[in-house]
Amino acid sequence: MLELPPFLFRQAVRLAGRPLEVHDKPAAVDAIVVLGAPLRRDGNLSLAGRERVEEGARLWHQGLAPLLVFSGGAAHSAAEAPAMAARAEELGVSPEALLVECESRTTAENAKFTAALLRERGVKRVWVVSQPFHLRRGRRLLRQAGFTALAQAAPDSVQYERPDLAWRWIAREYVAWSAHFLLSDY
Repeated sequence: MLELPPFLFRQAVRLAGRPLEVHDKPAAVDAIVVLGAPLRRDGNLSLAGRERVEEGARLWHQGLAPLLVFSGGAAHSAAEAPAMAARAEELGVSPEALLVECESRTTAENAKFTAALLRERGVKRVWVVSQPFHLRRGRRLLRQAGFTALAQAAPDSVQYERPDLAWRWIAREYVAWSAHFLLSDY
């Protein structure tokens, strides 16, 4: 099997992920929605999960929204959102600012179940936080749920630093887009 030199592999992965990315300009919104990421086998946050929490907390600390929502149930192991919210508290986010949605198992369910929580609070504008490869679909799903949604990822995302992980995420995301268009509830 042909192996690319590390620099070319990194560039190929970055190029493959570029159509999935969106970069919205910072603006004040009603809530920040951090999409779930599977926990590690030991129950701790994965690299992707930690990055999402840190980016959501950074936006909250900047005052871009009064609410910080973590969405993610037990897709692979334990529920993701409670672990993510606990880390946000460690990062100085006020517990009163946190909402946890821990029933969803997919990105489509993240949007659907989070939308129900946020509508009760009169939320209309949200930031969606995830890795760059995940933002276009996450933003689209929250827009379909009736929100004005903007997307944000860490500029130095693990997606760019770890192409050995990112190529799997990106390939899976292209499959998820296909399912999104072919299946009504995905």
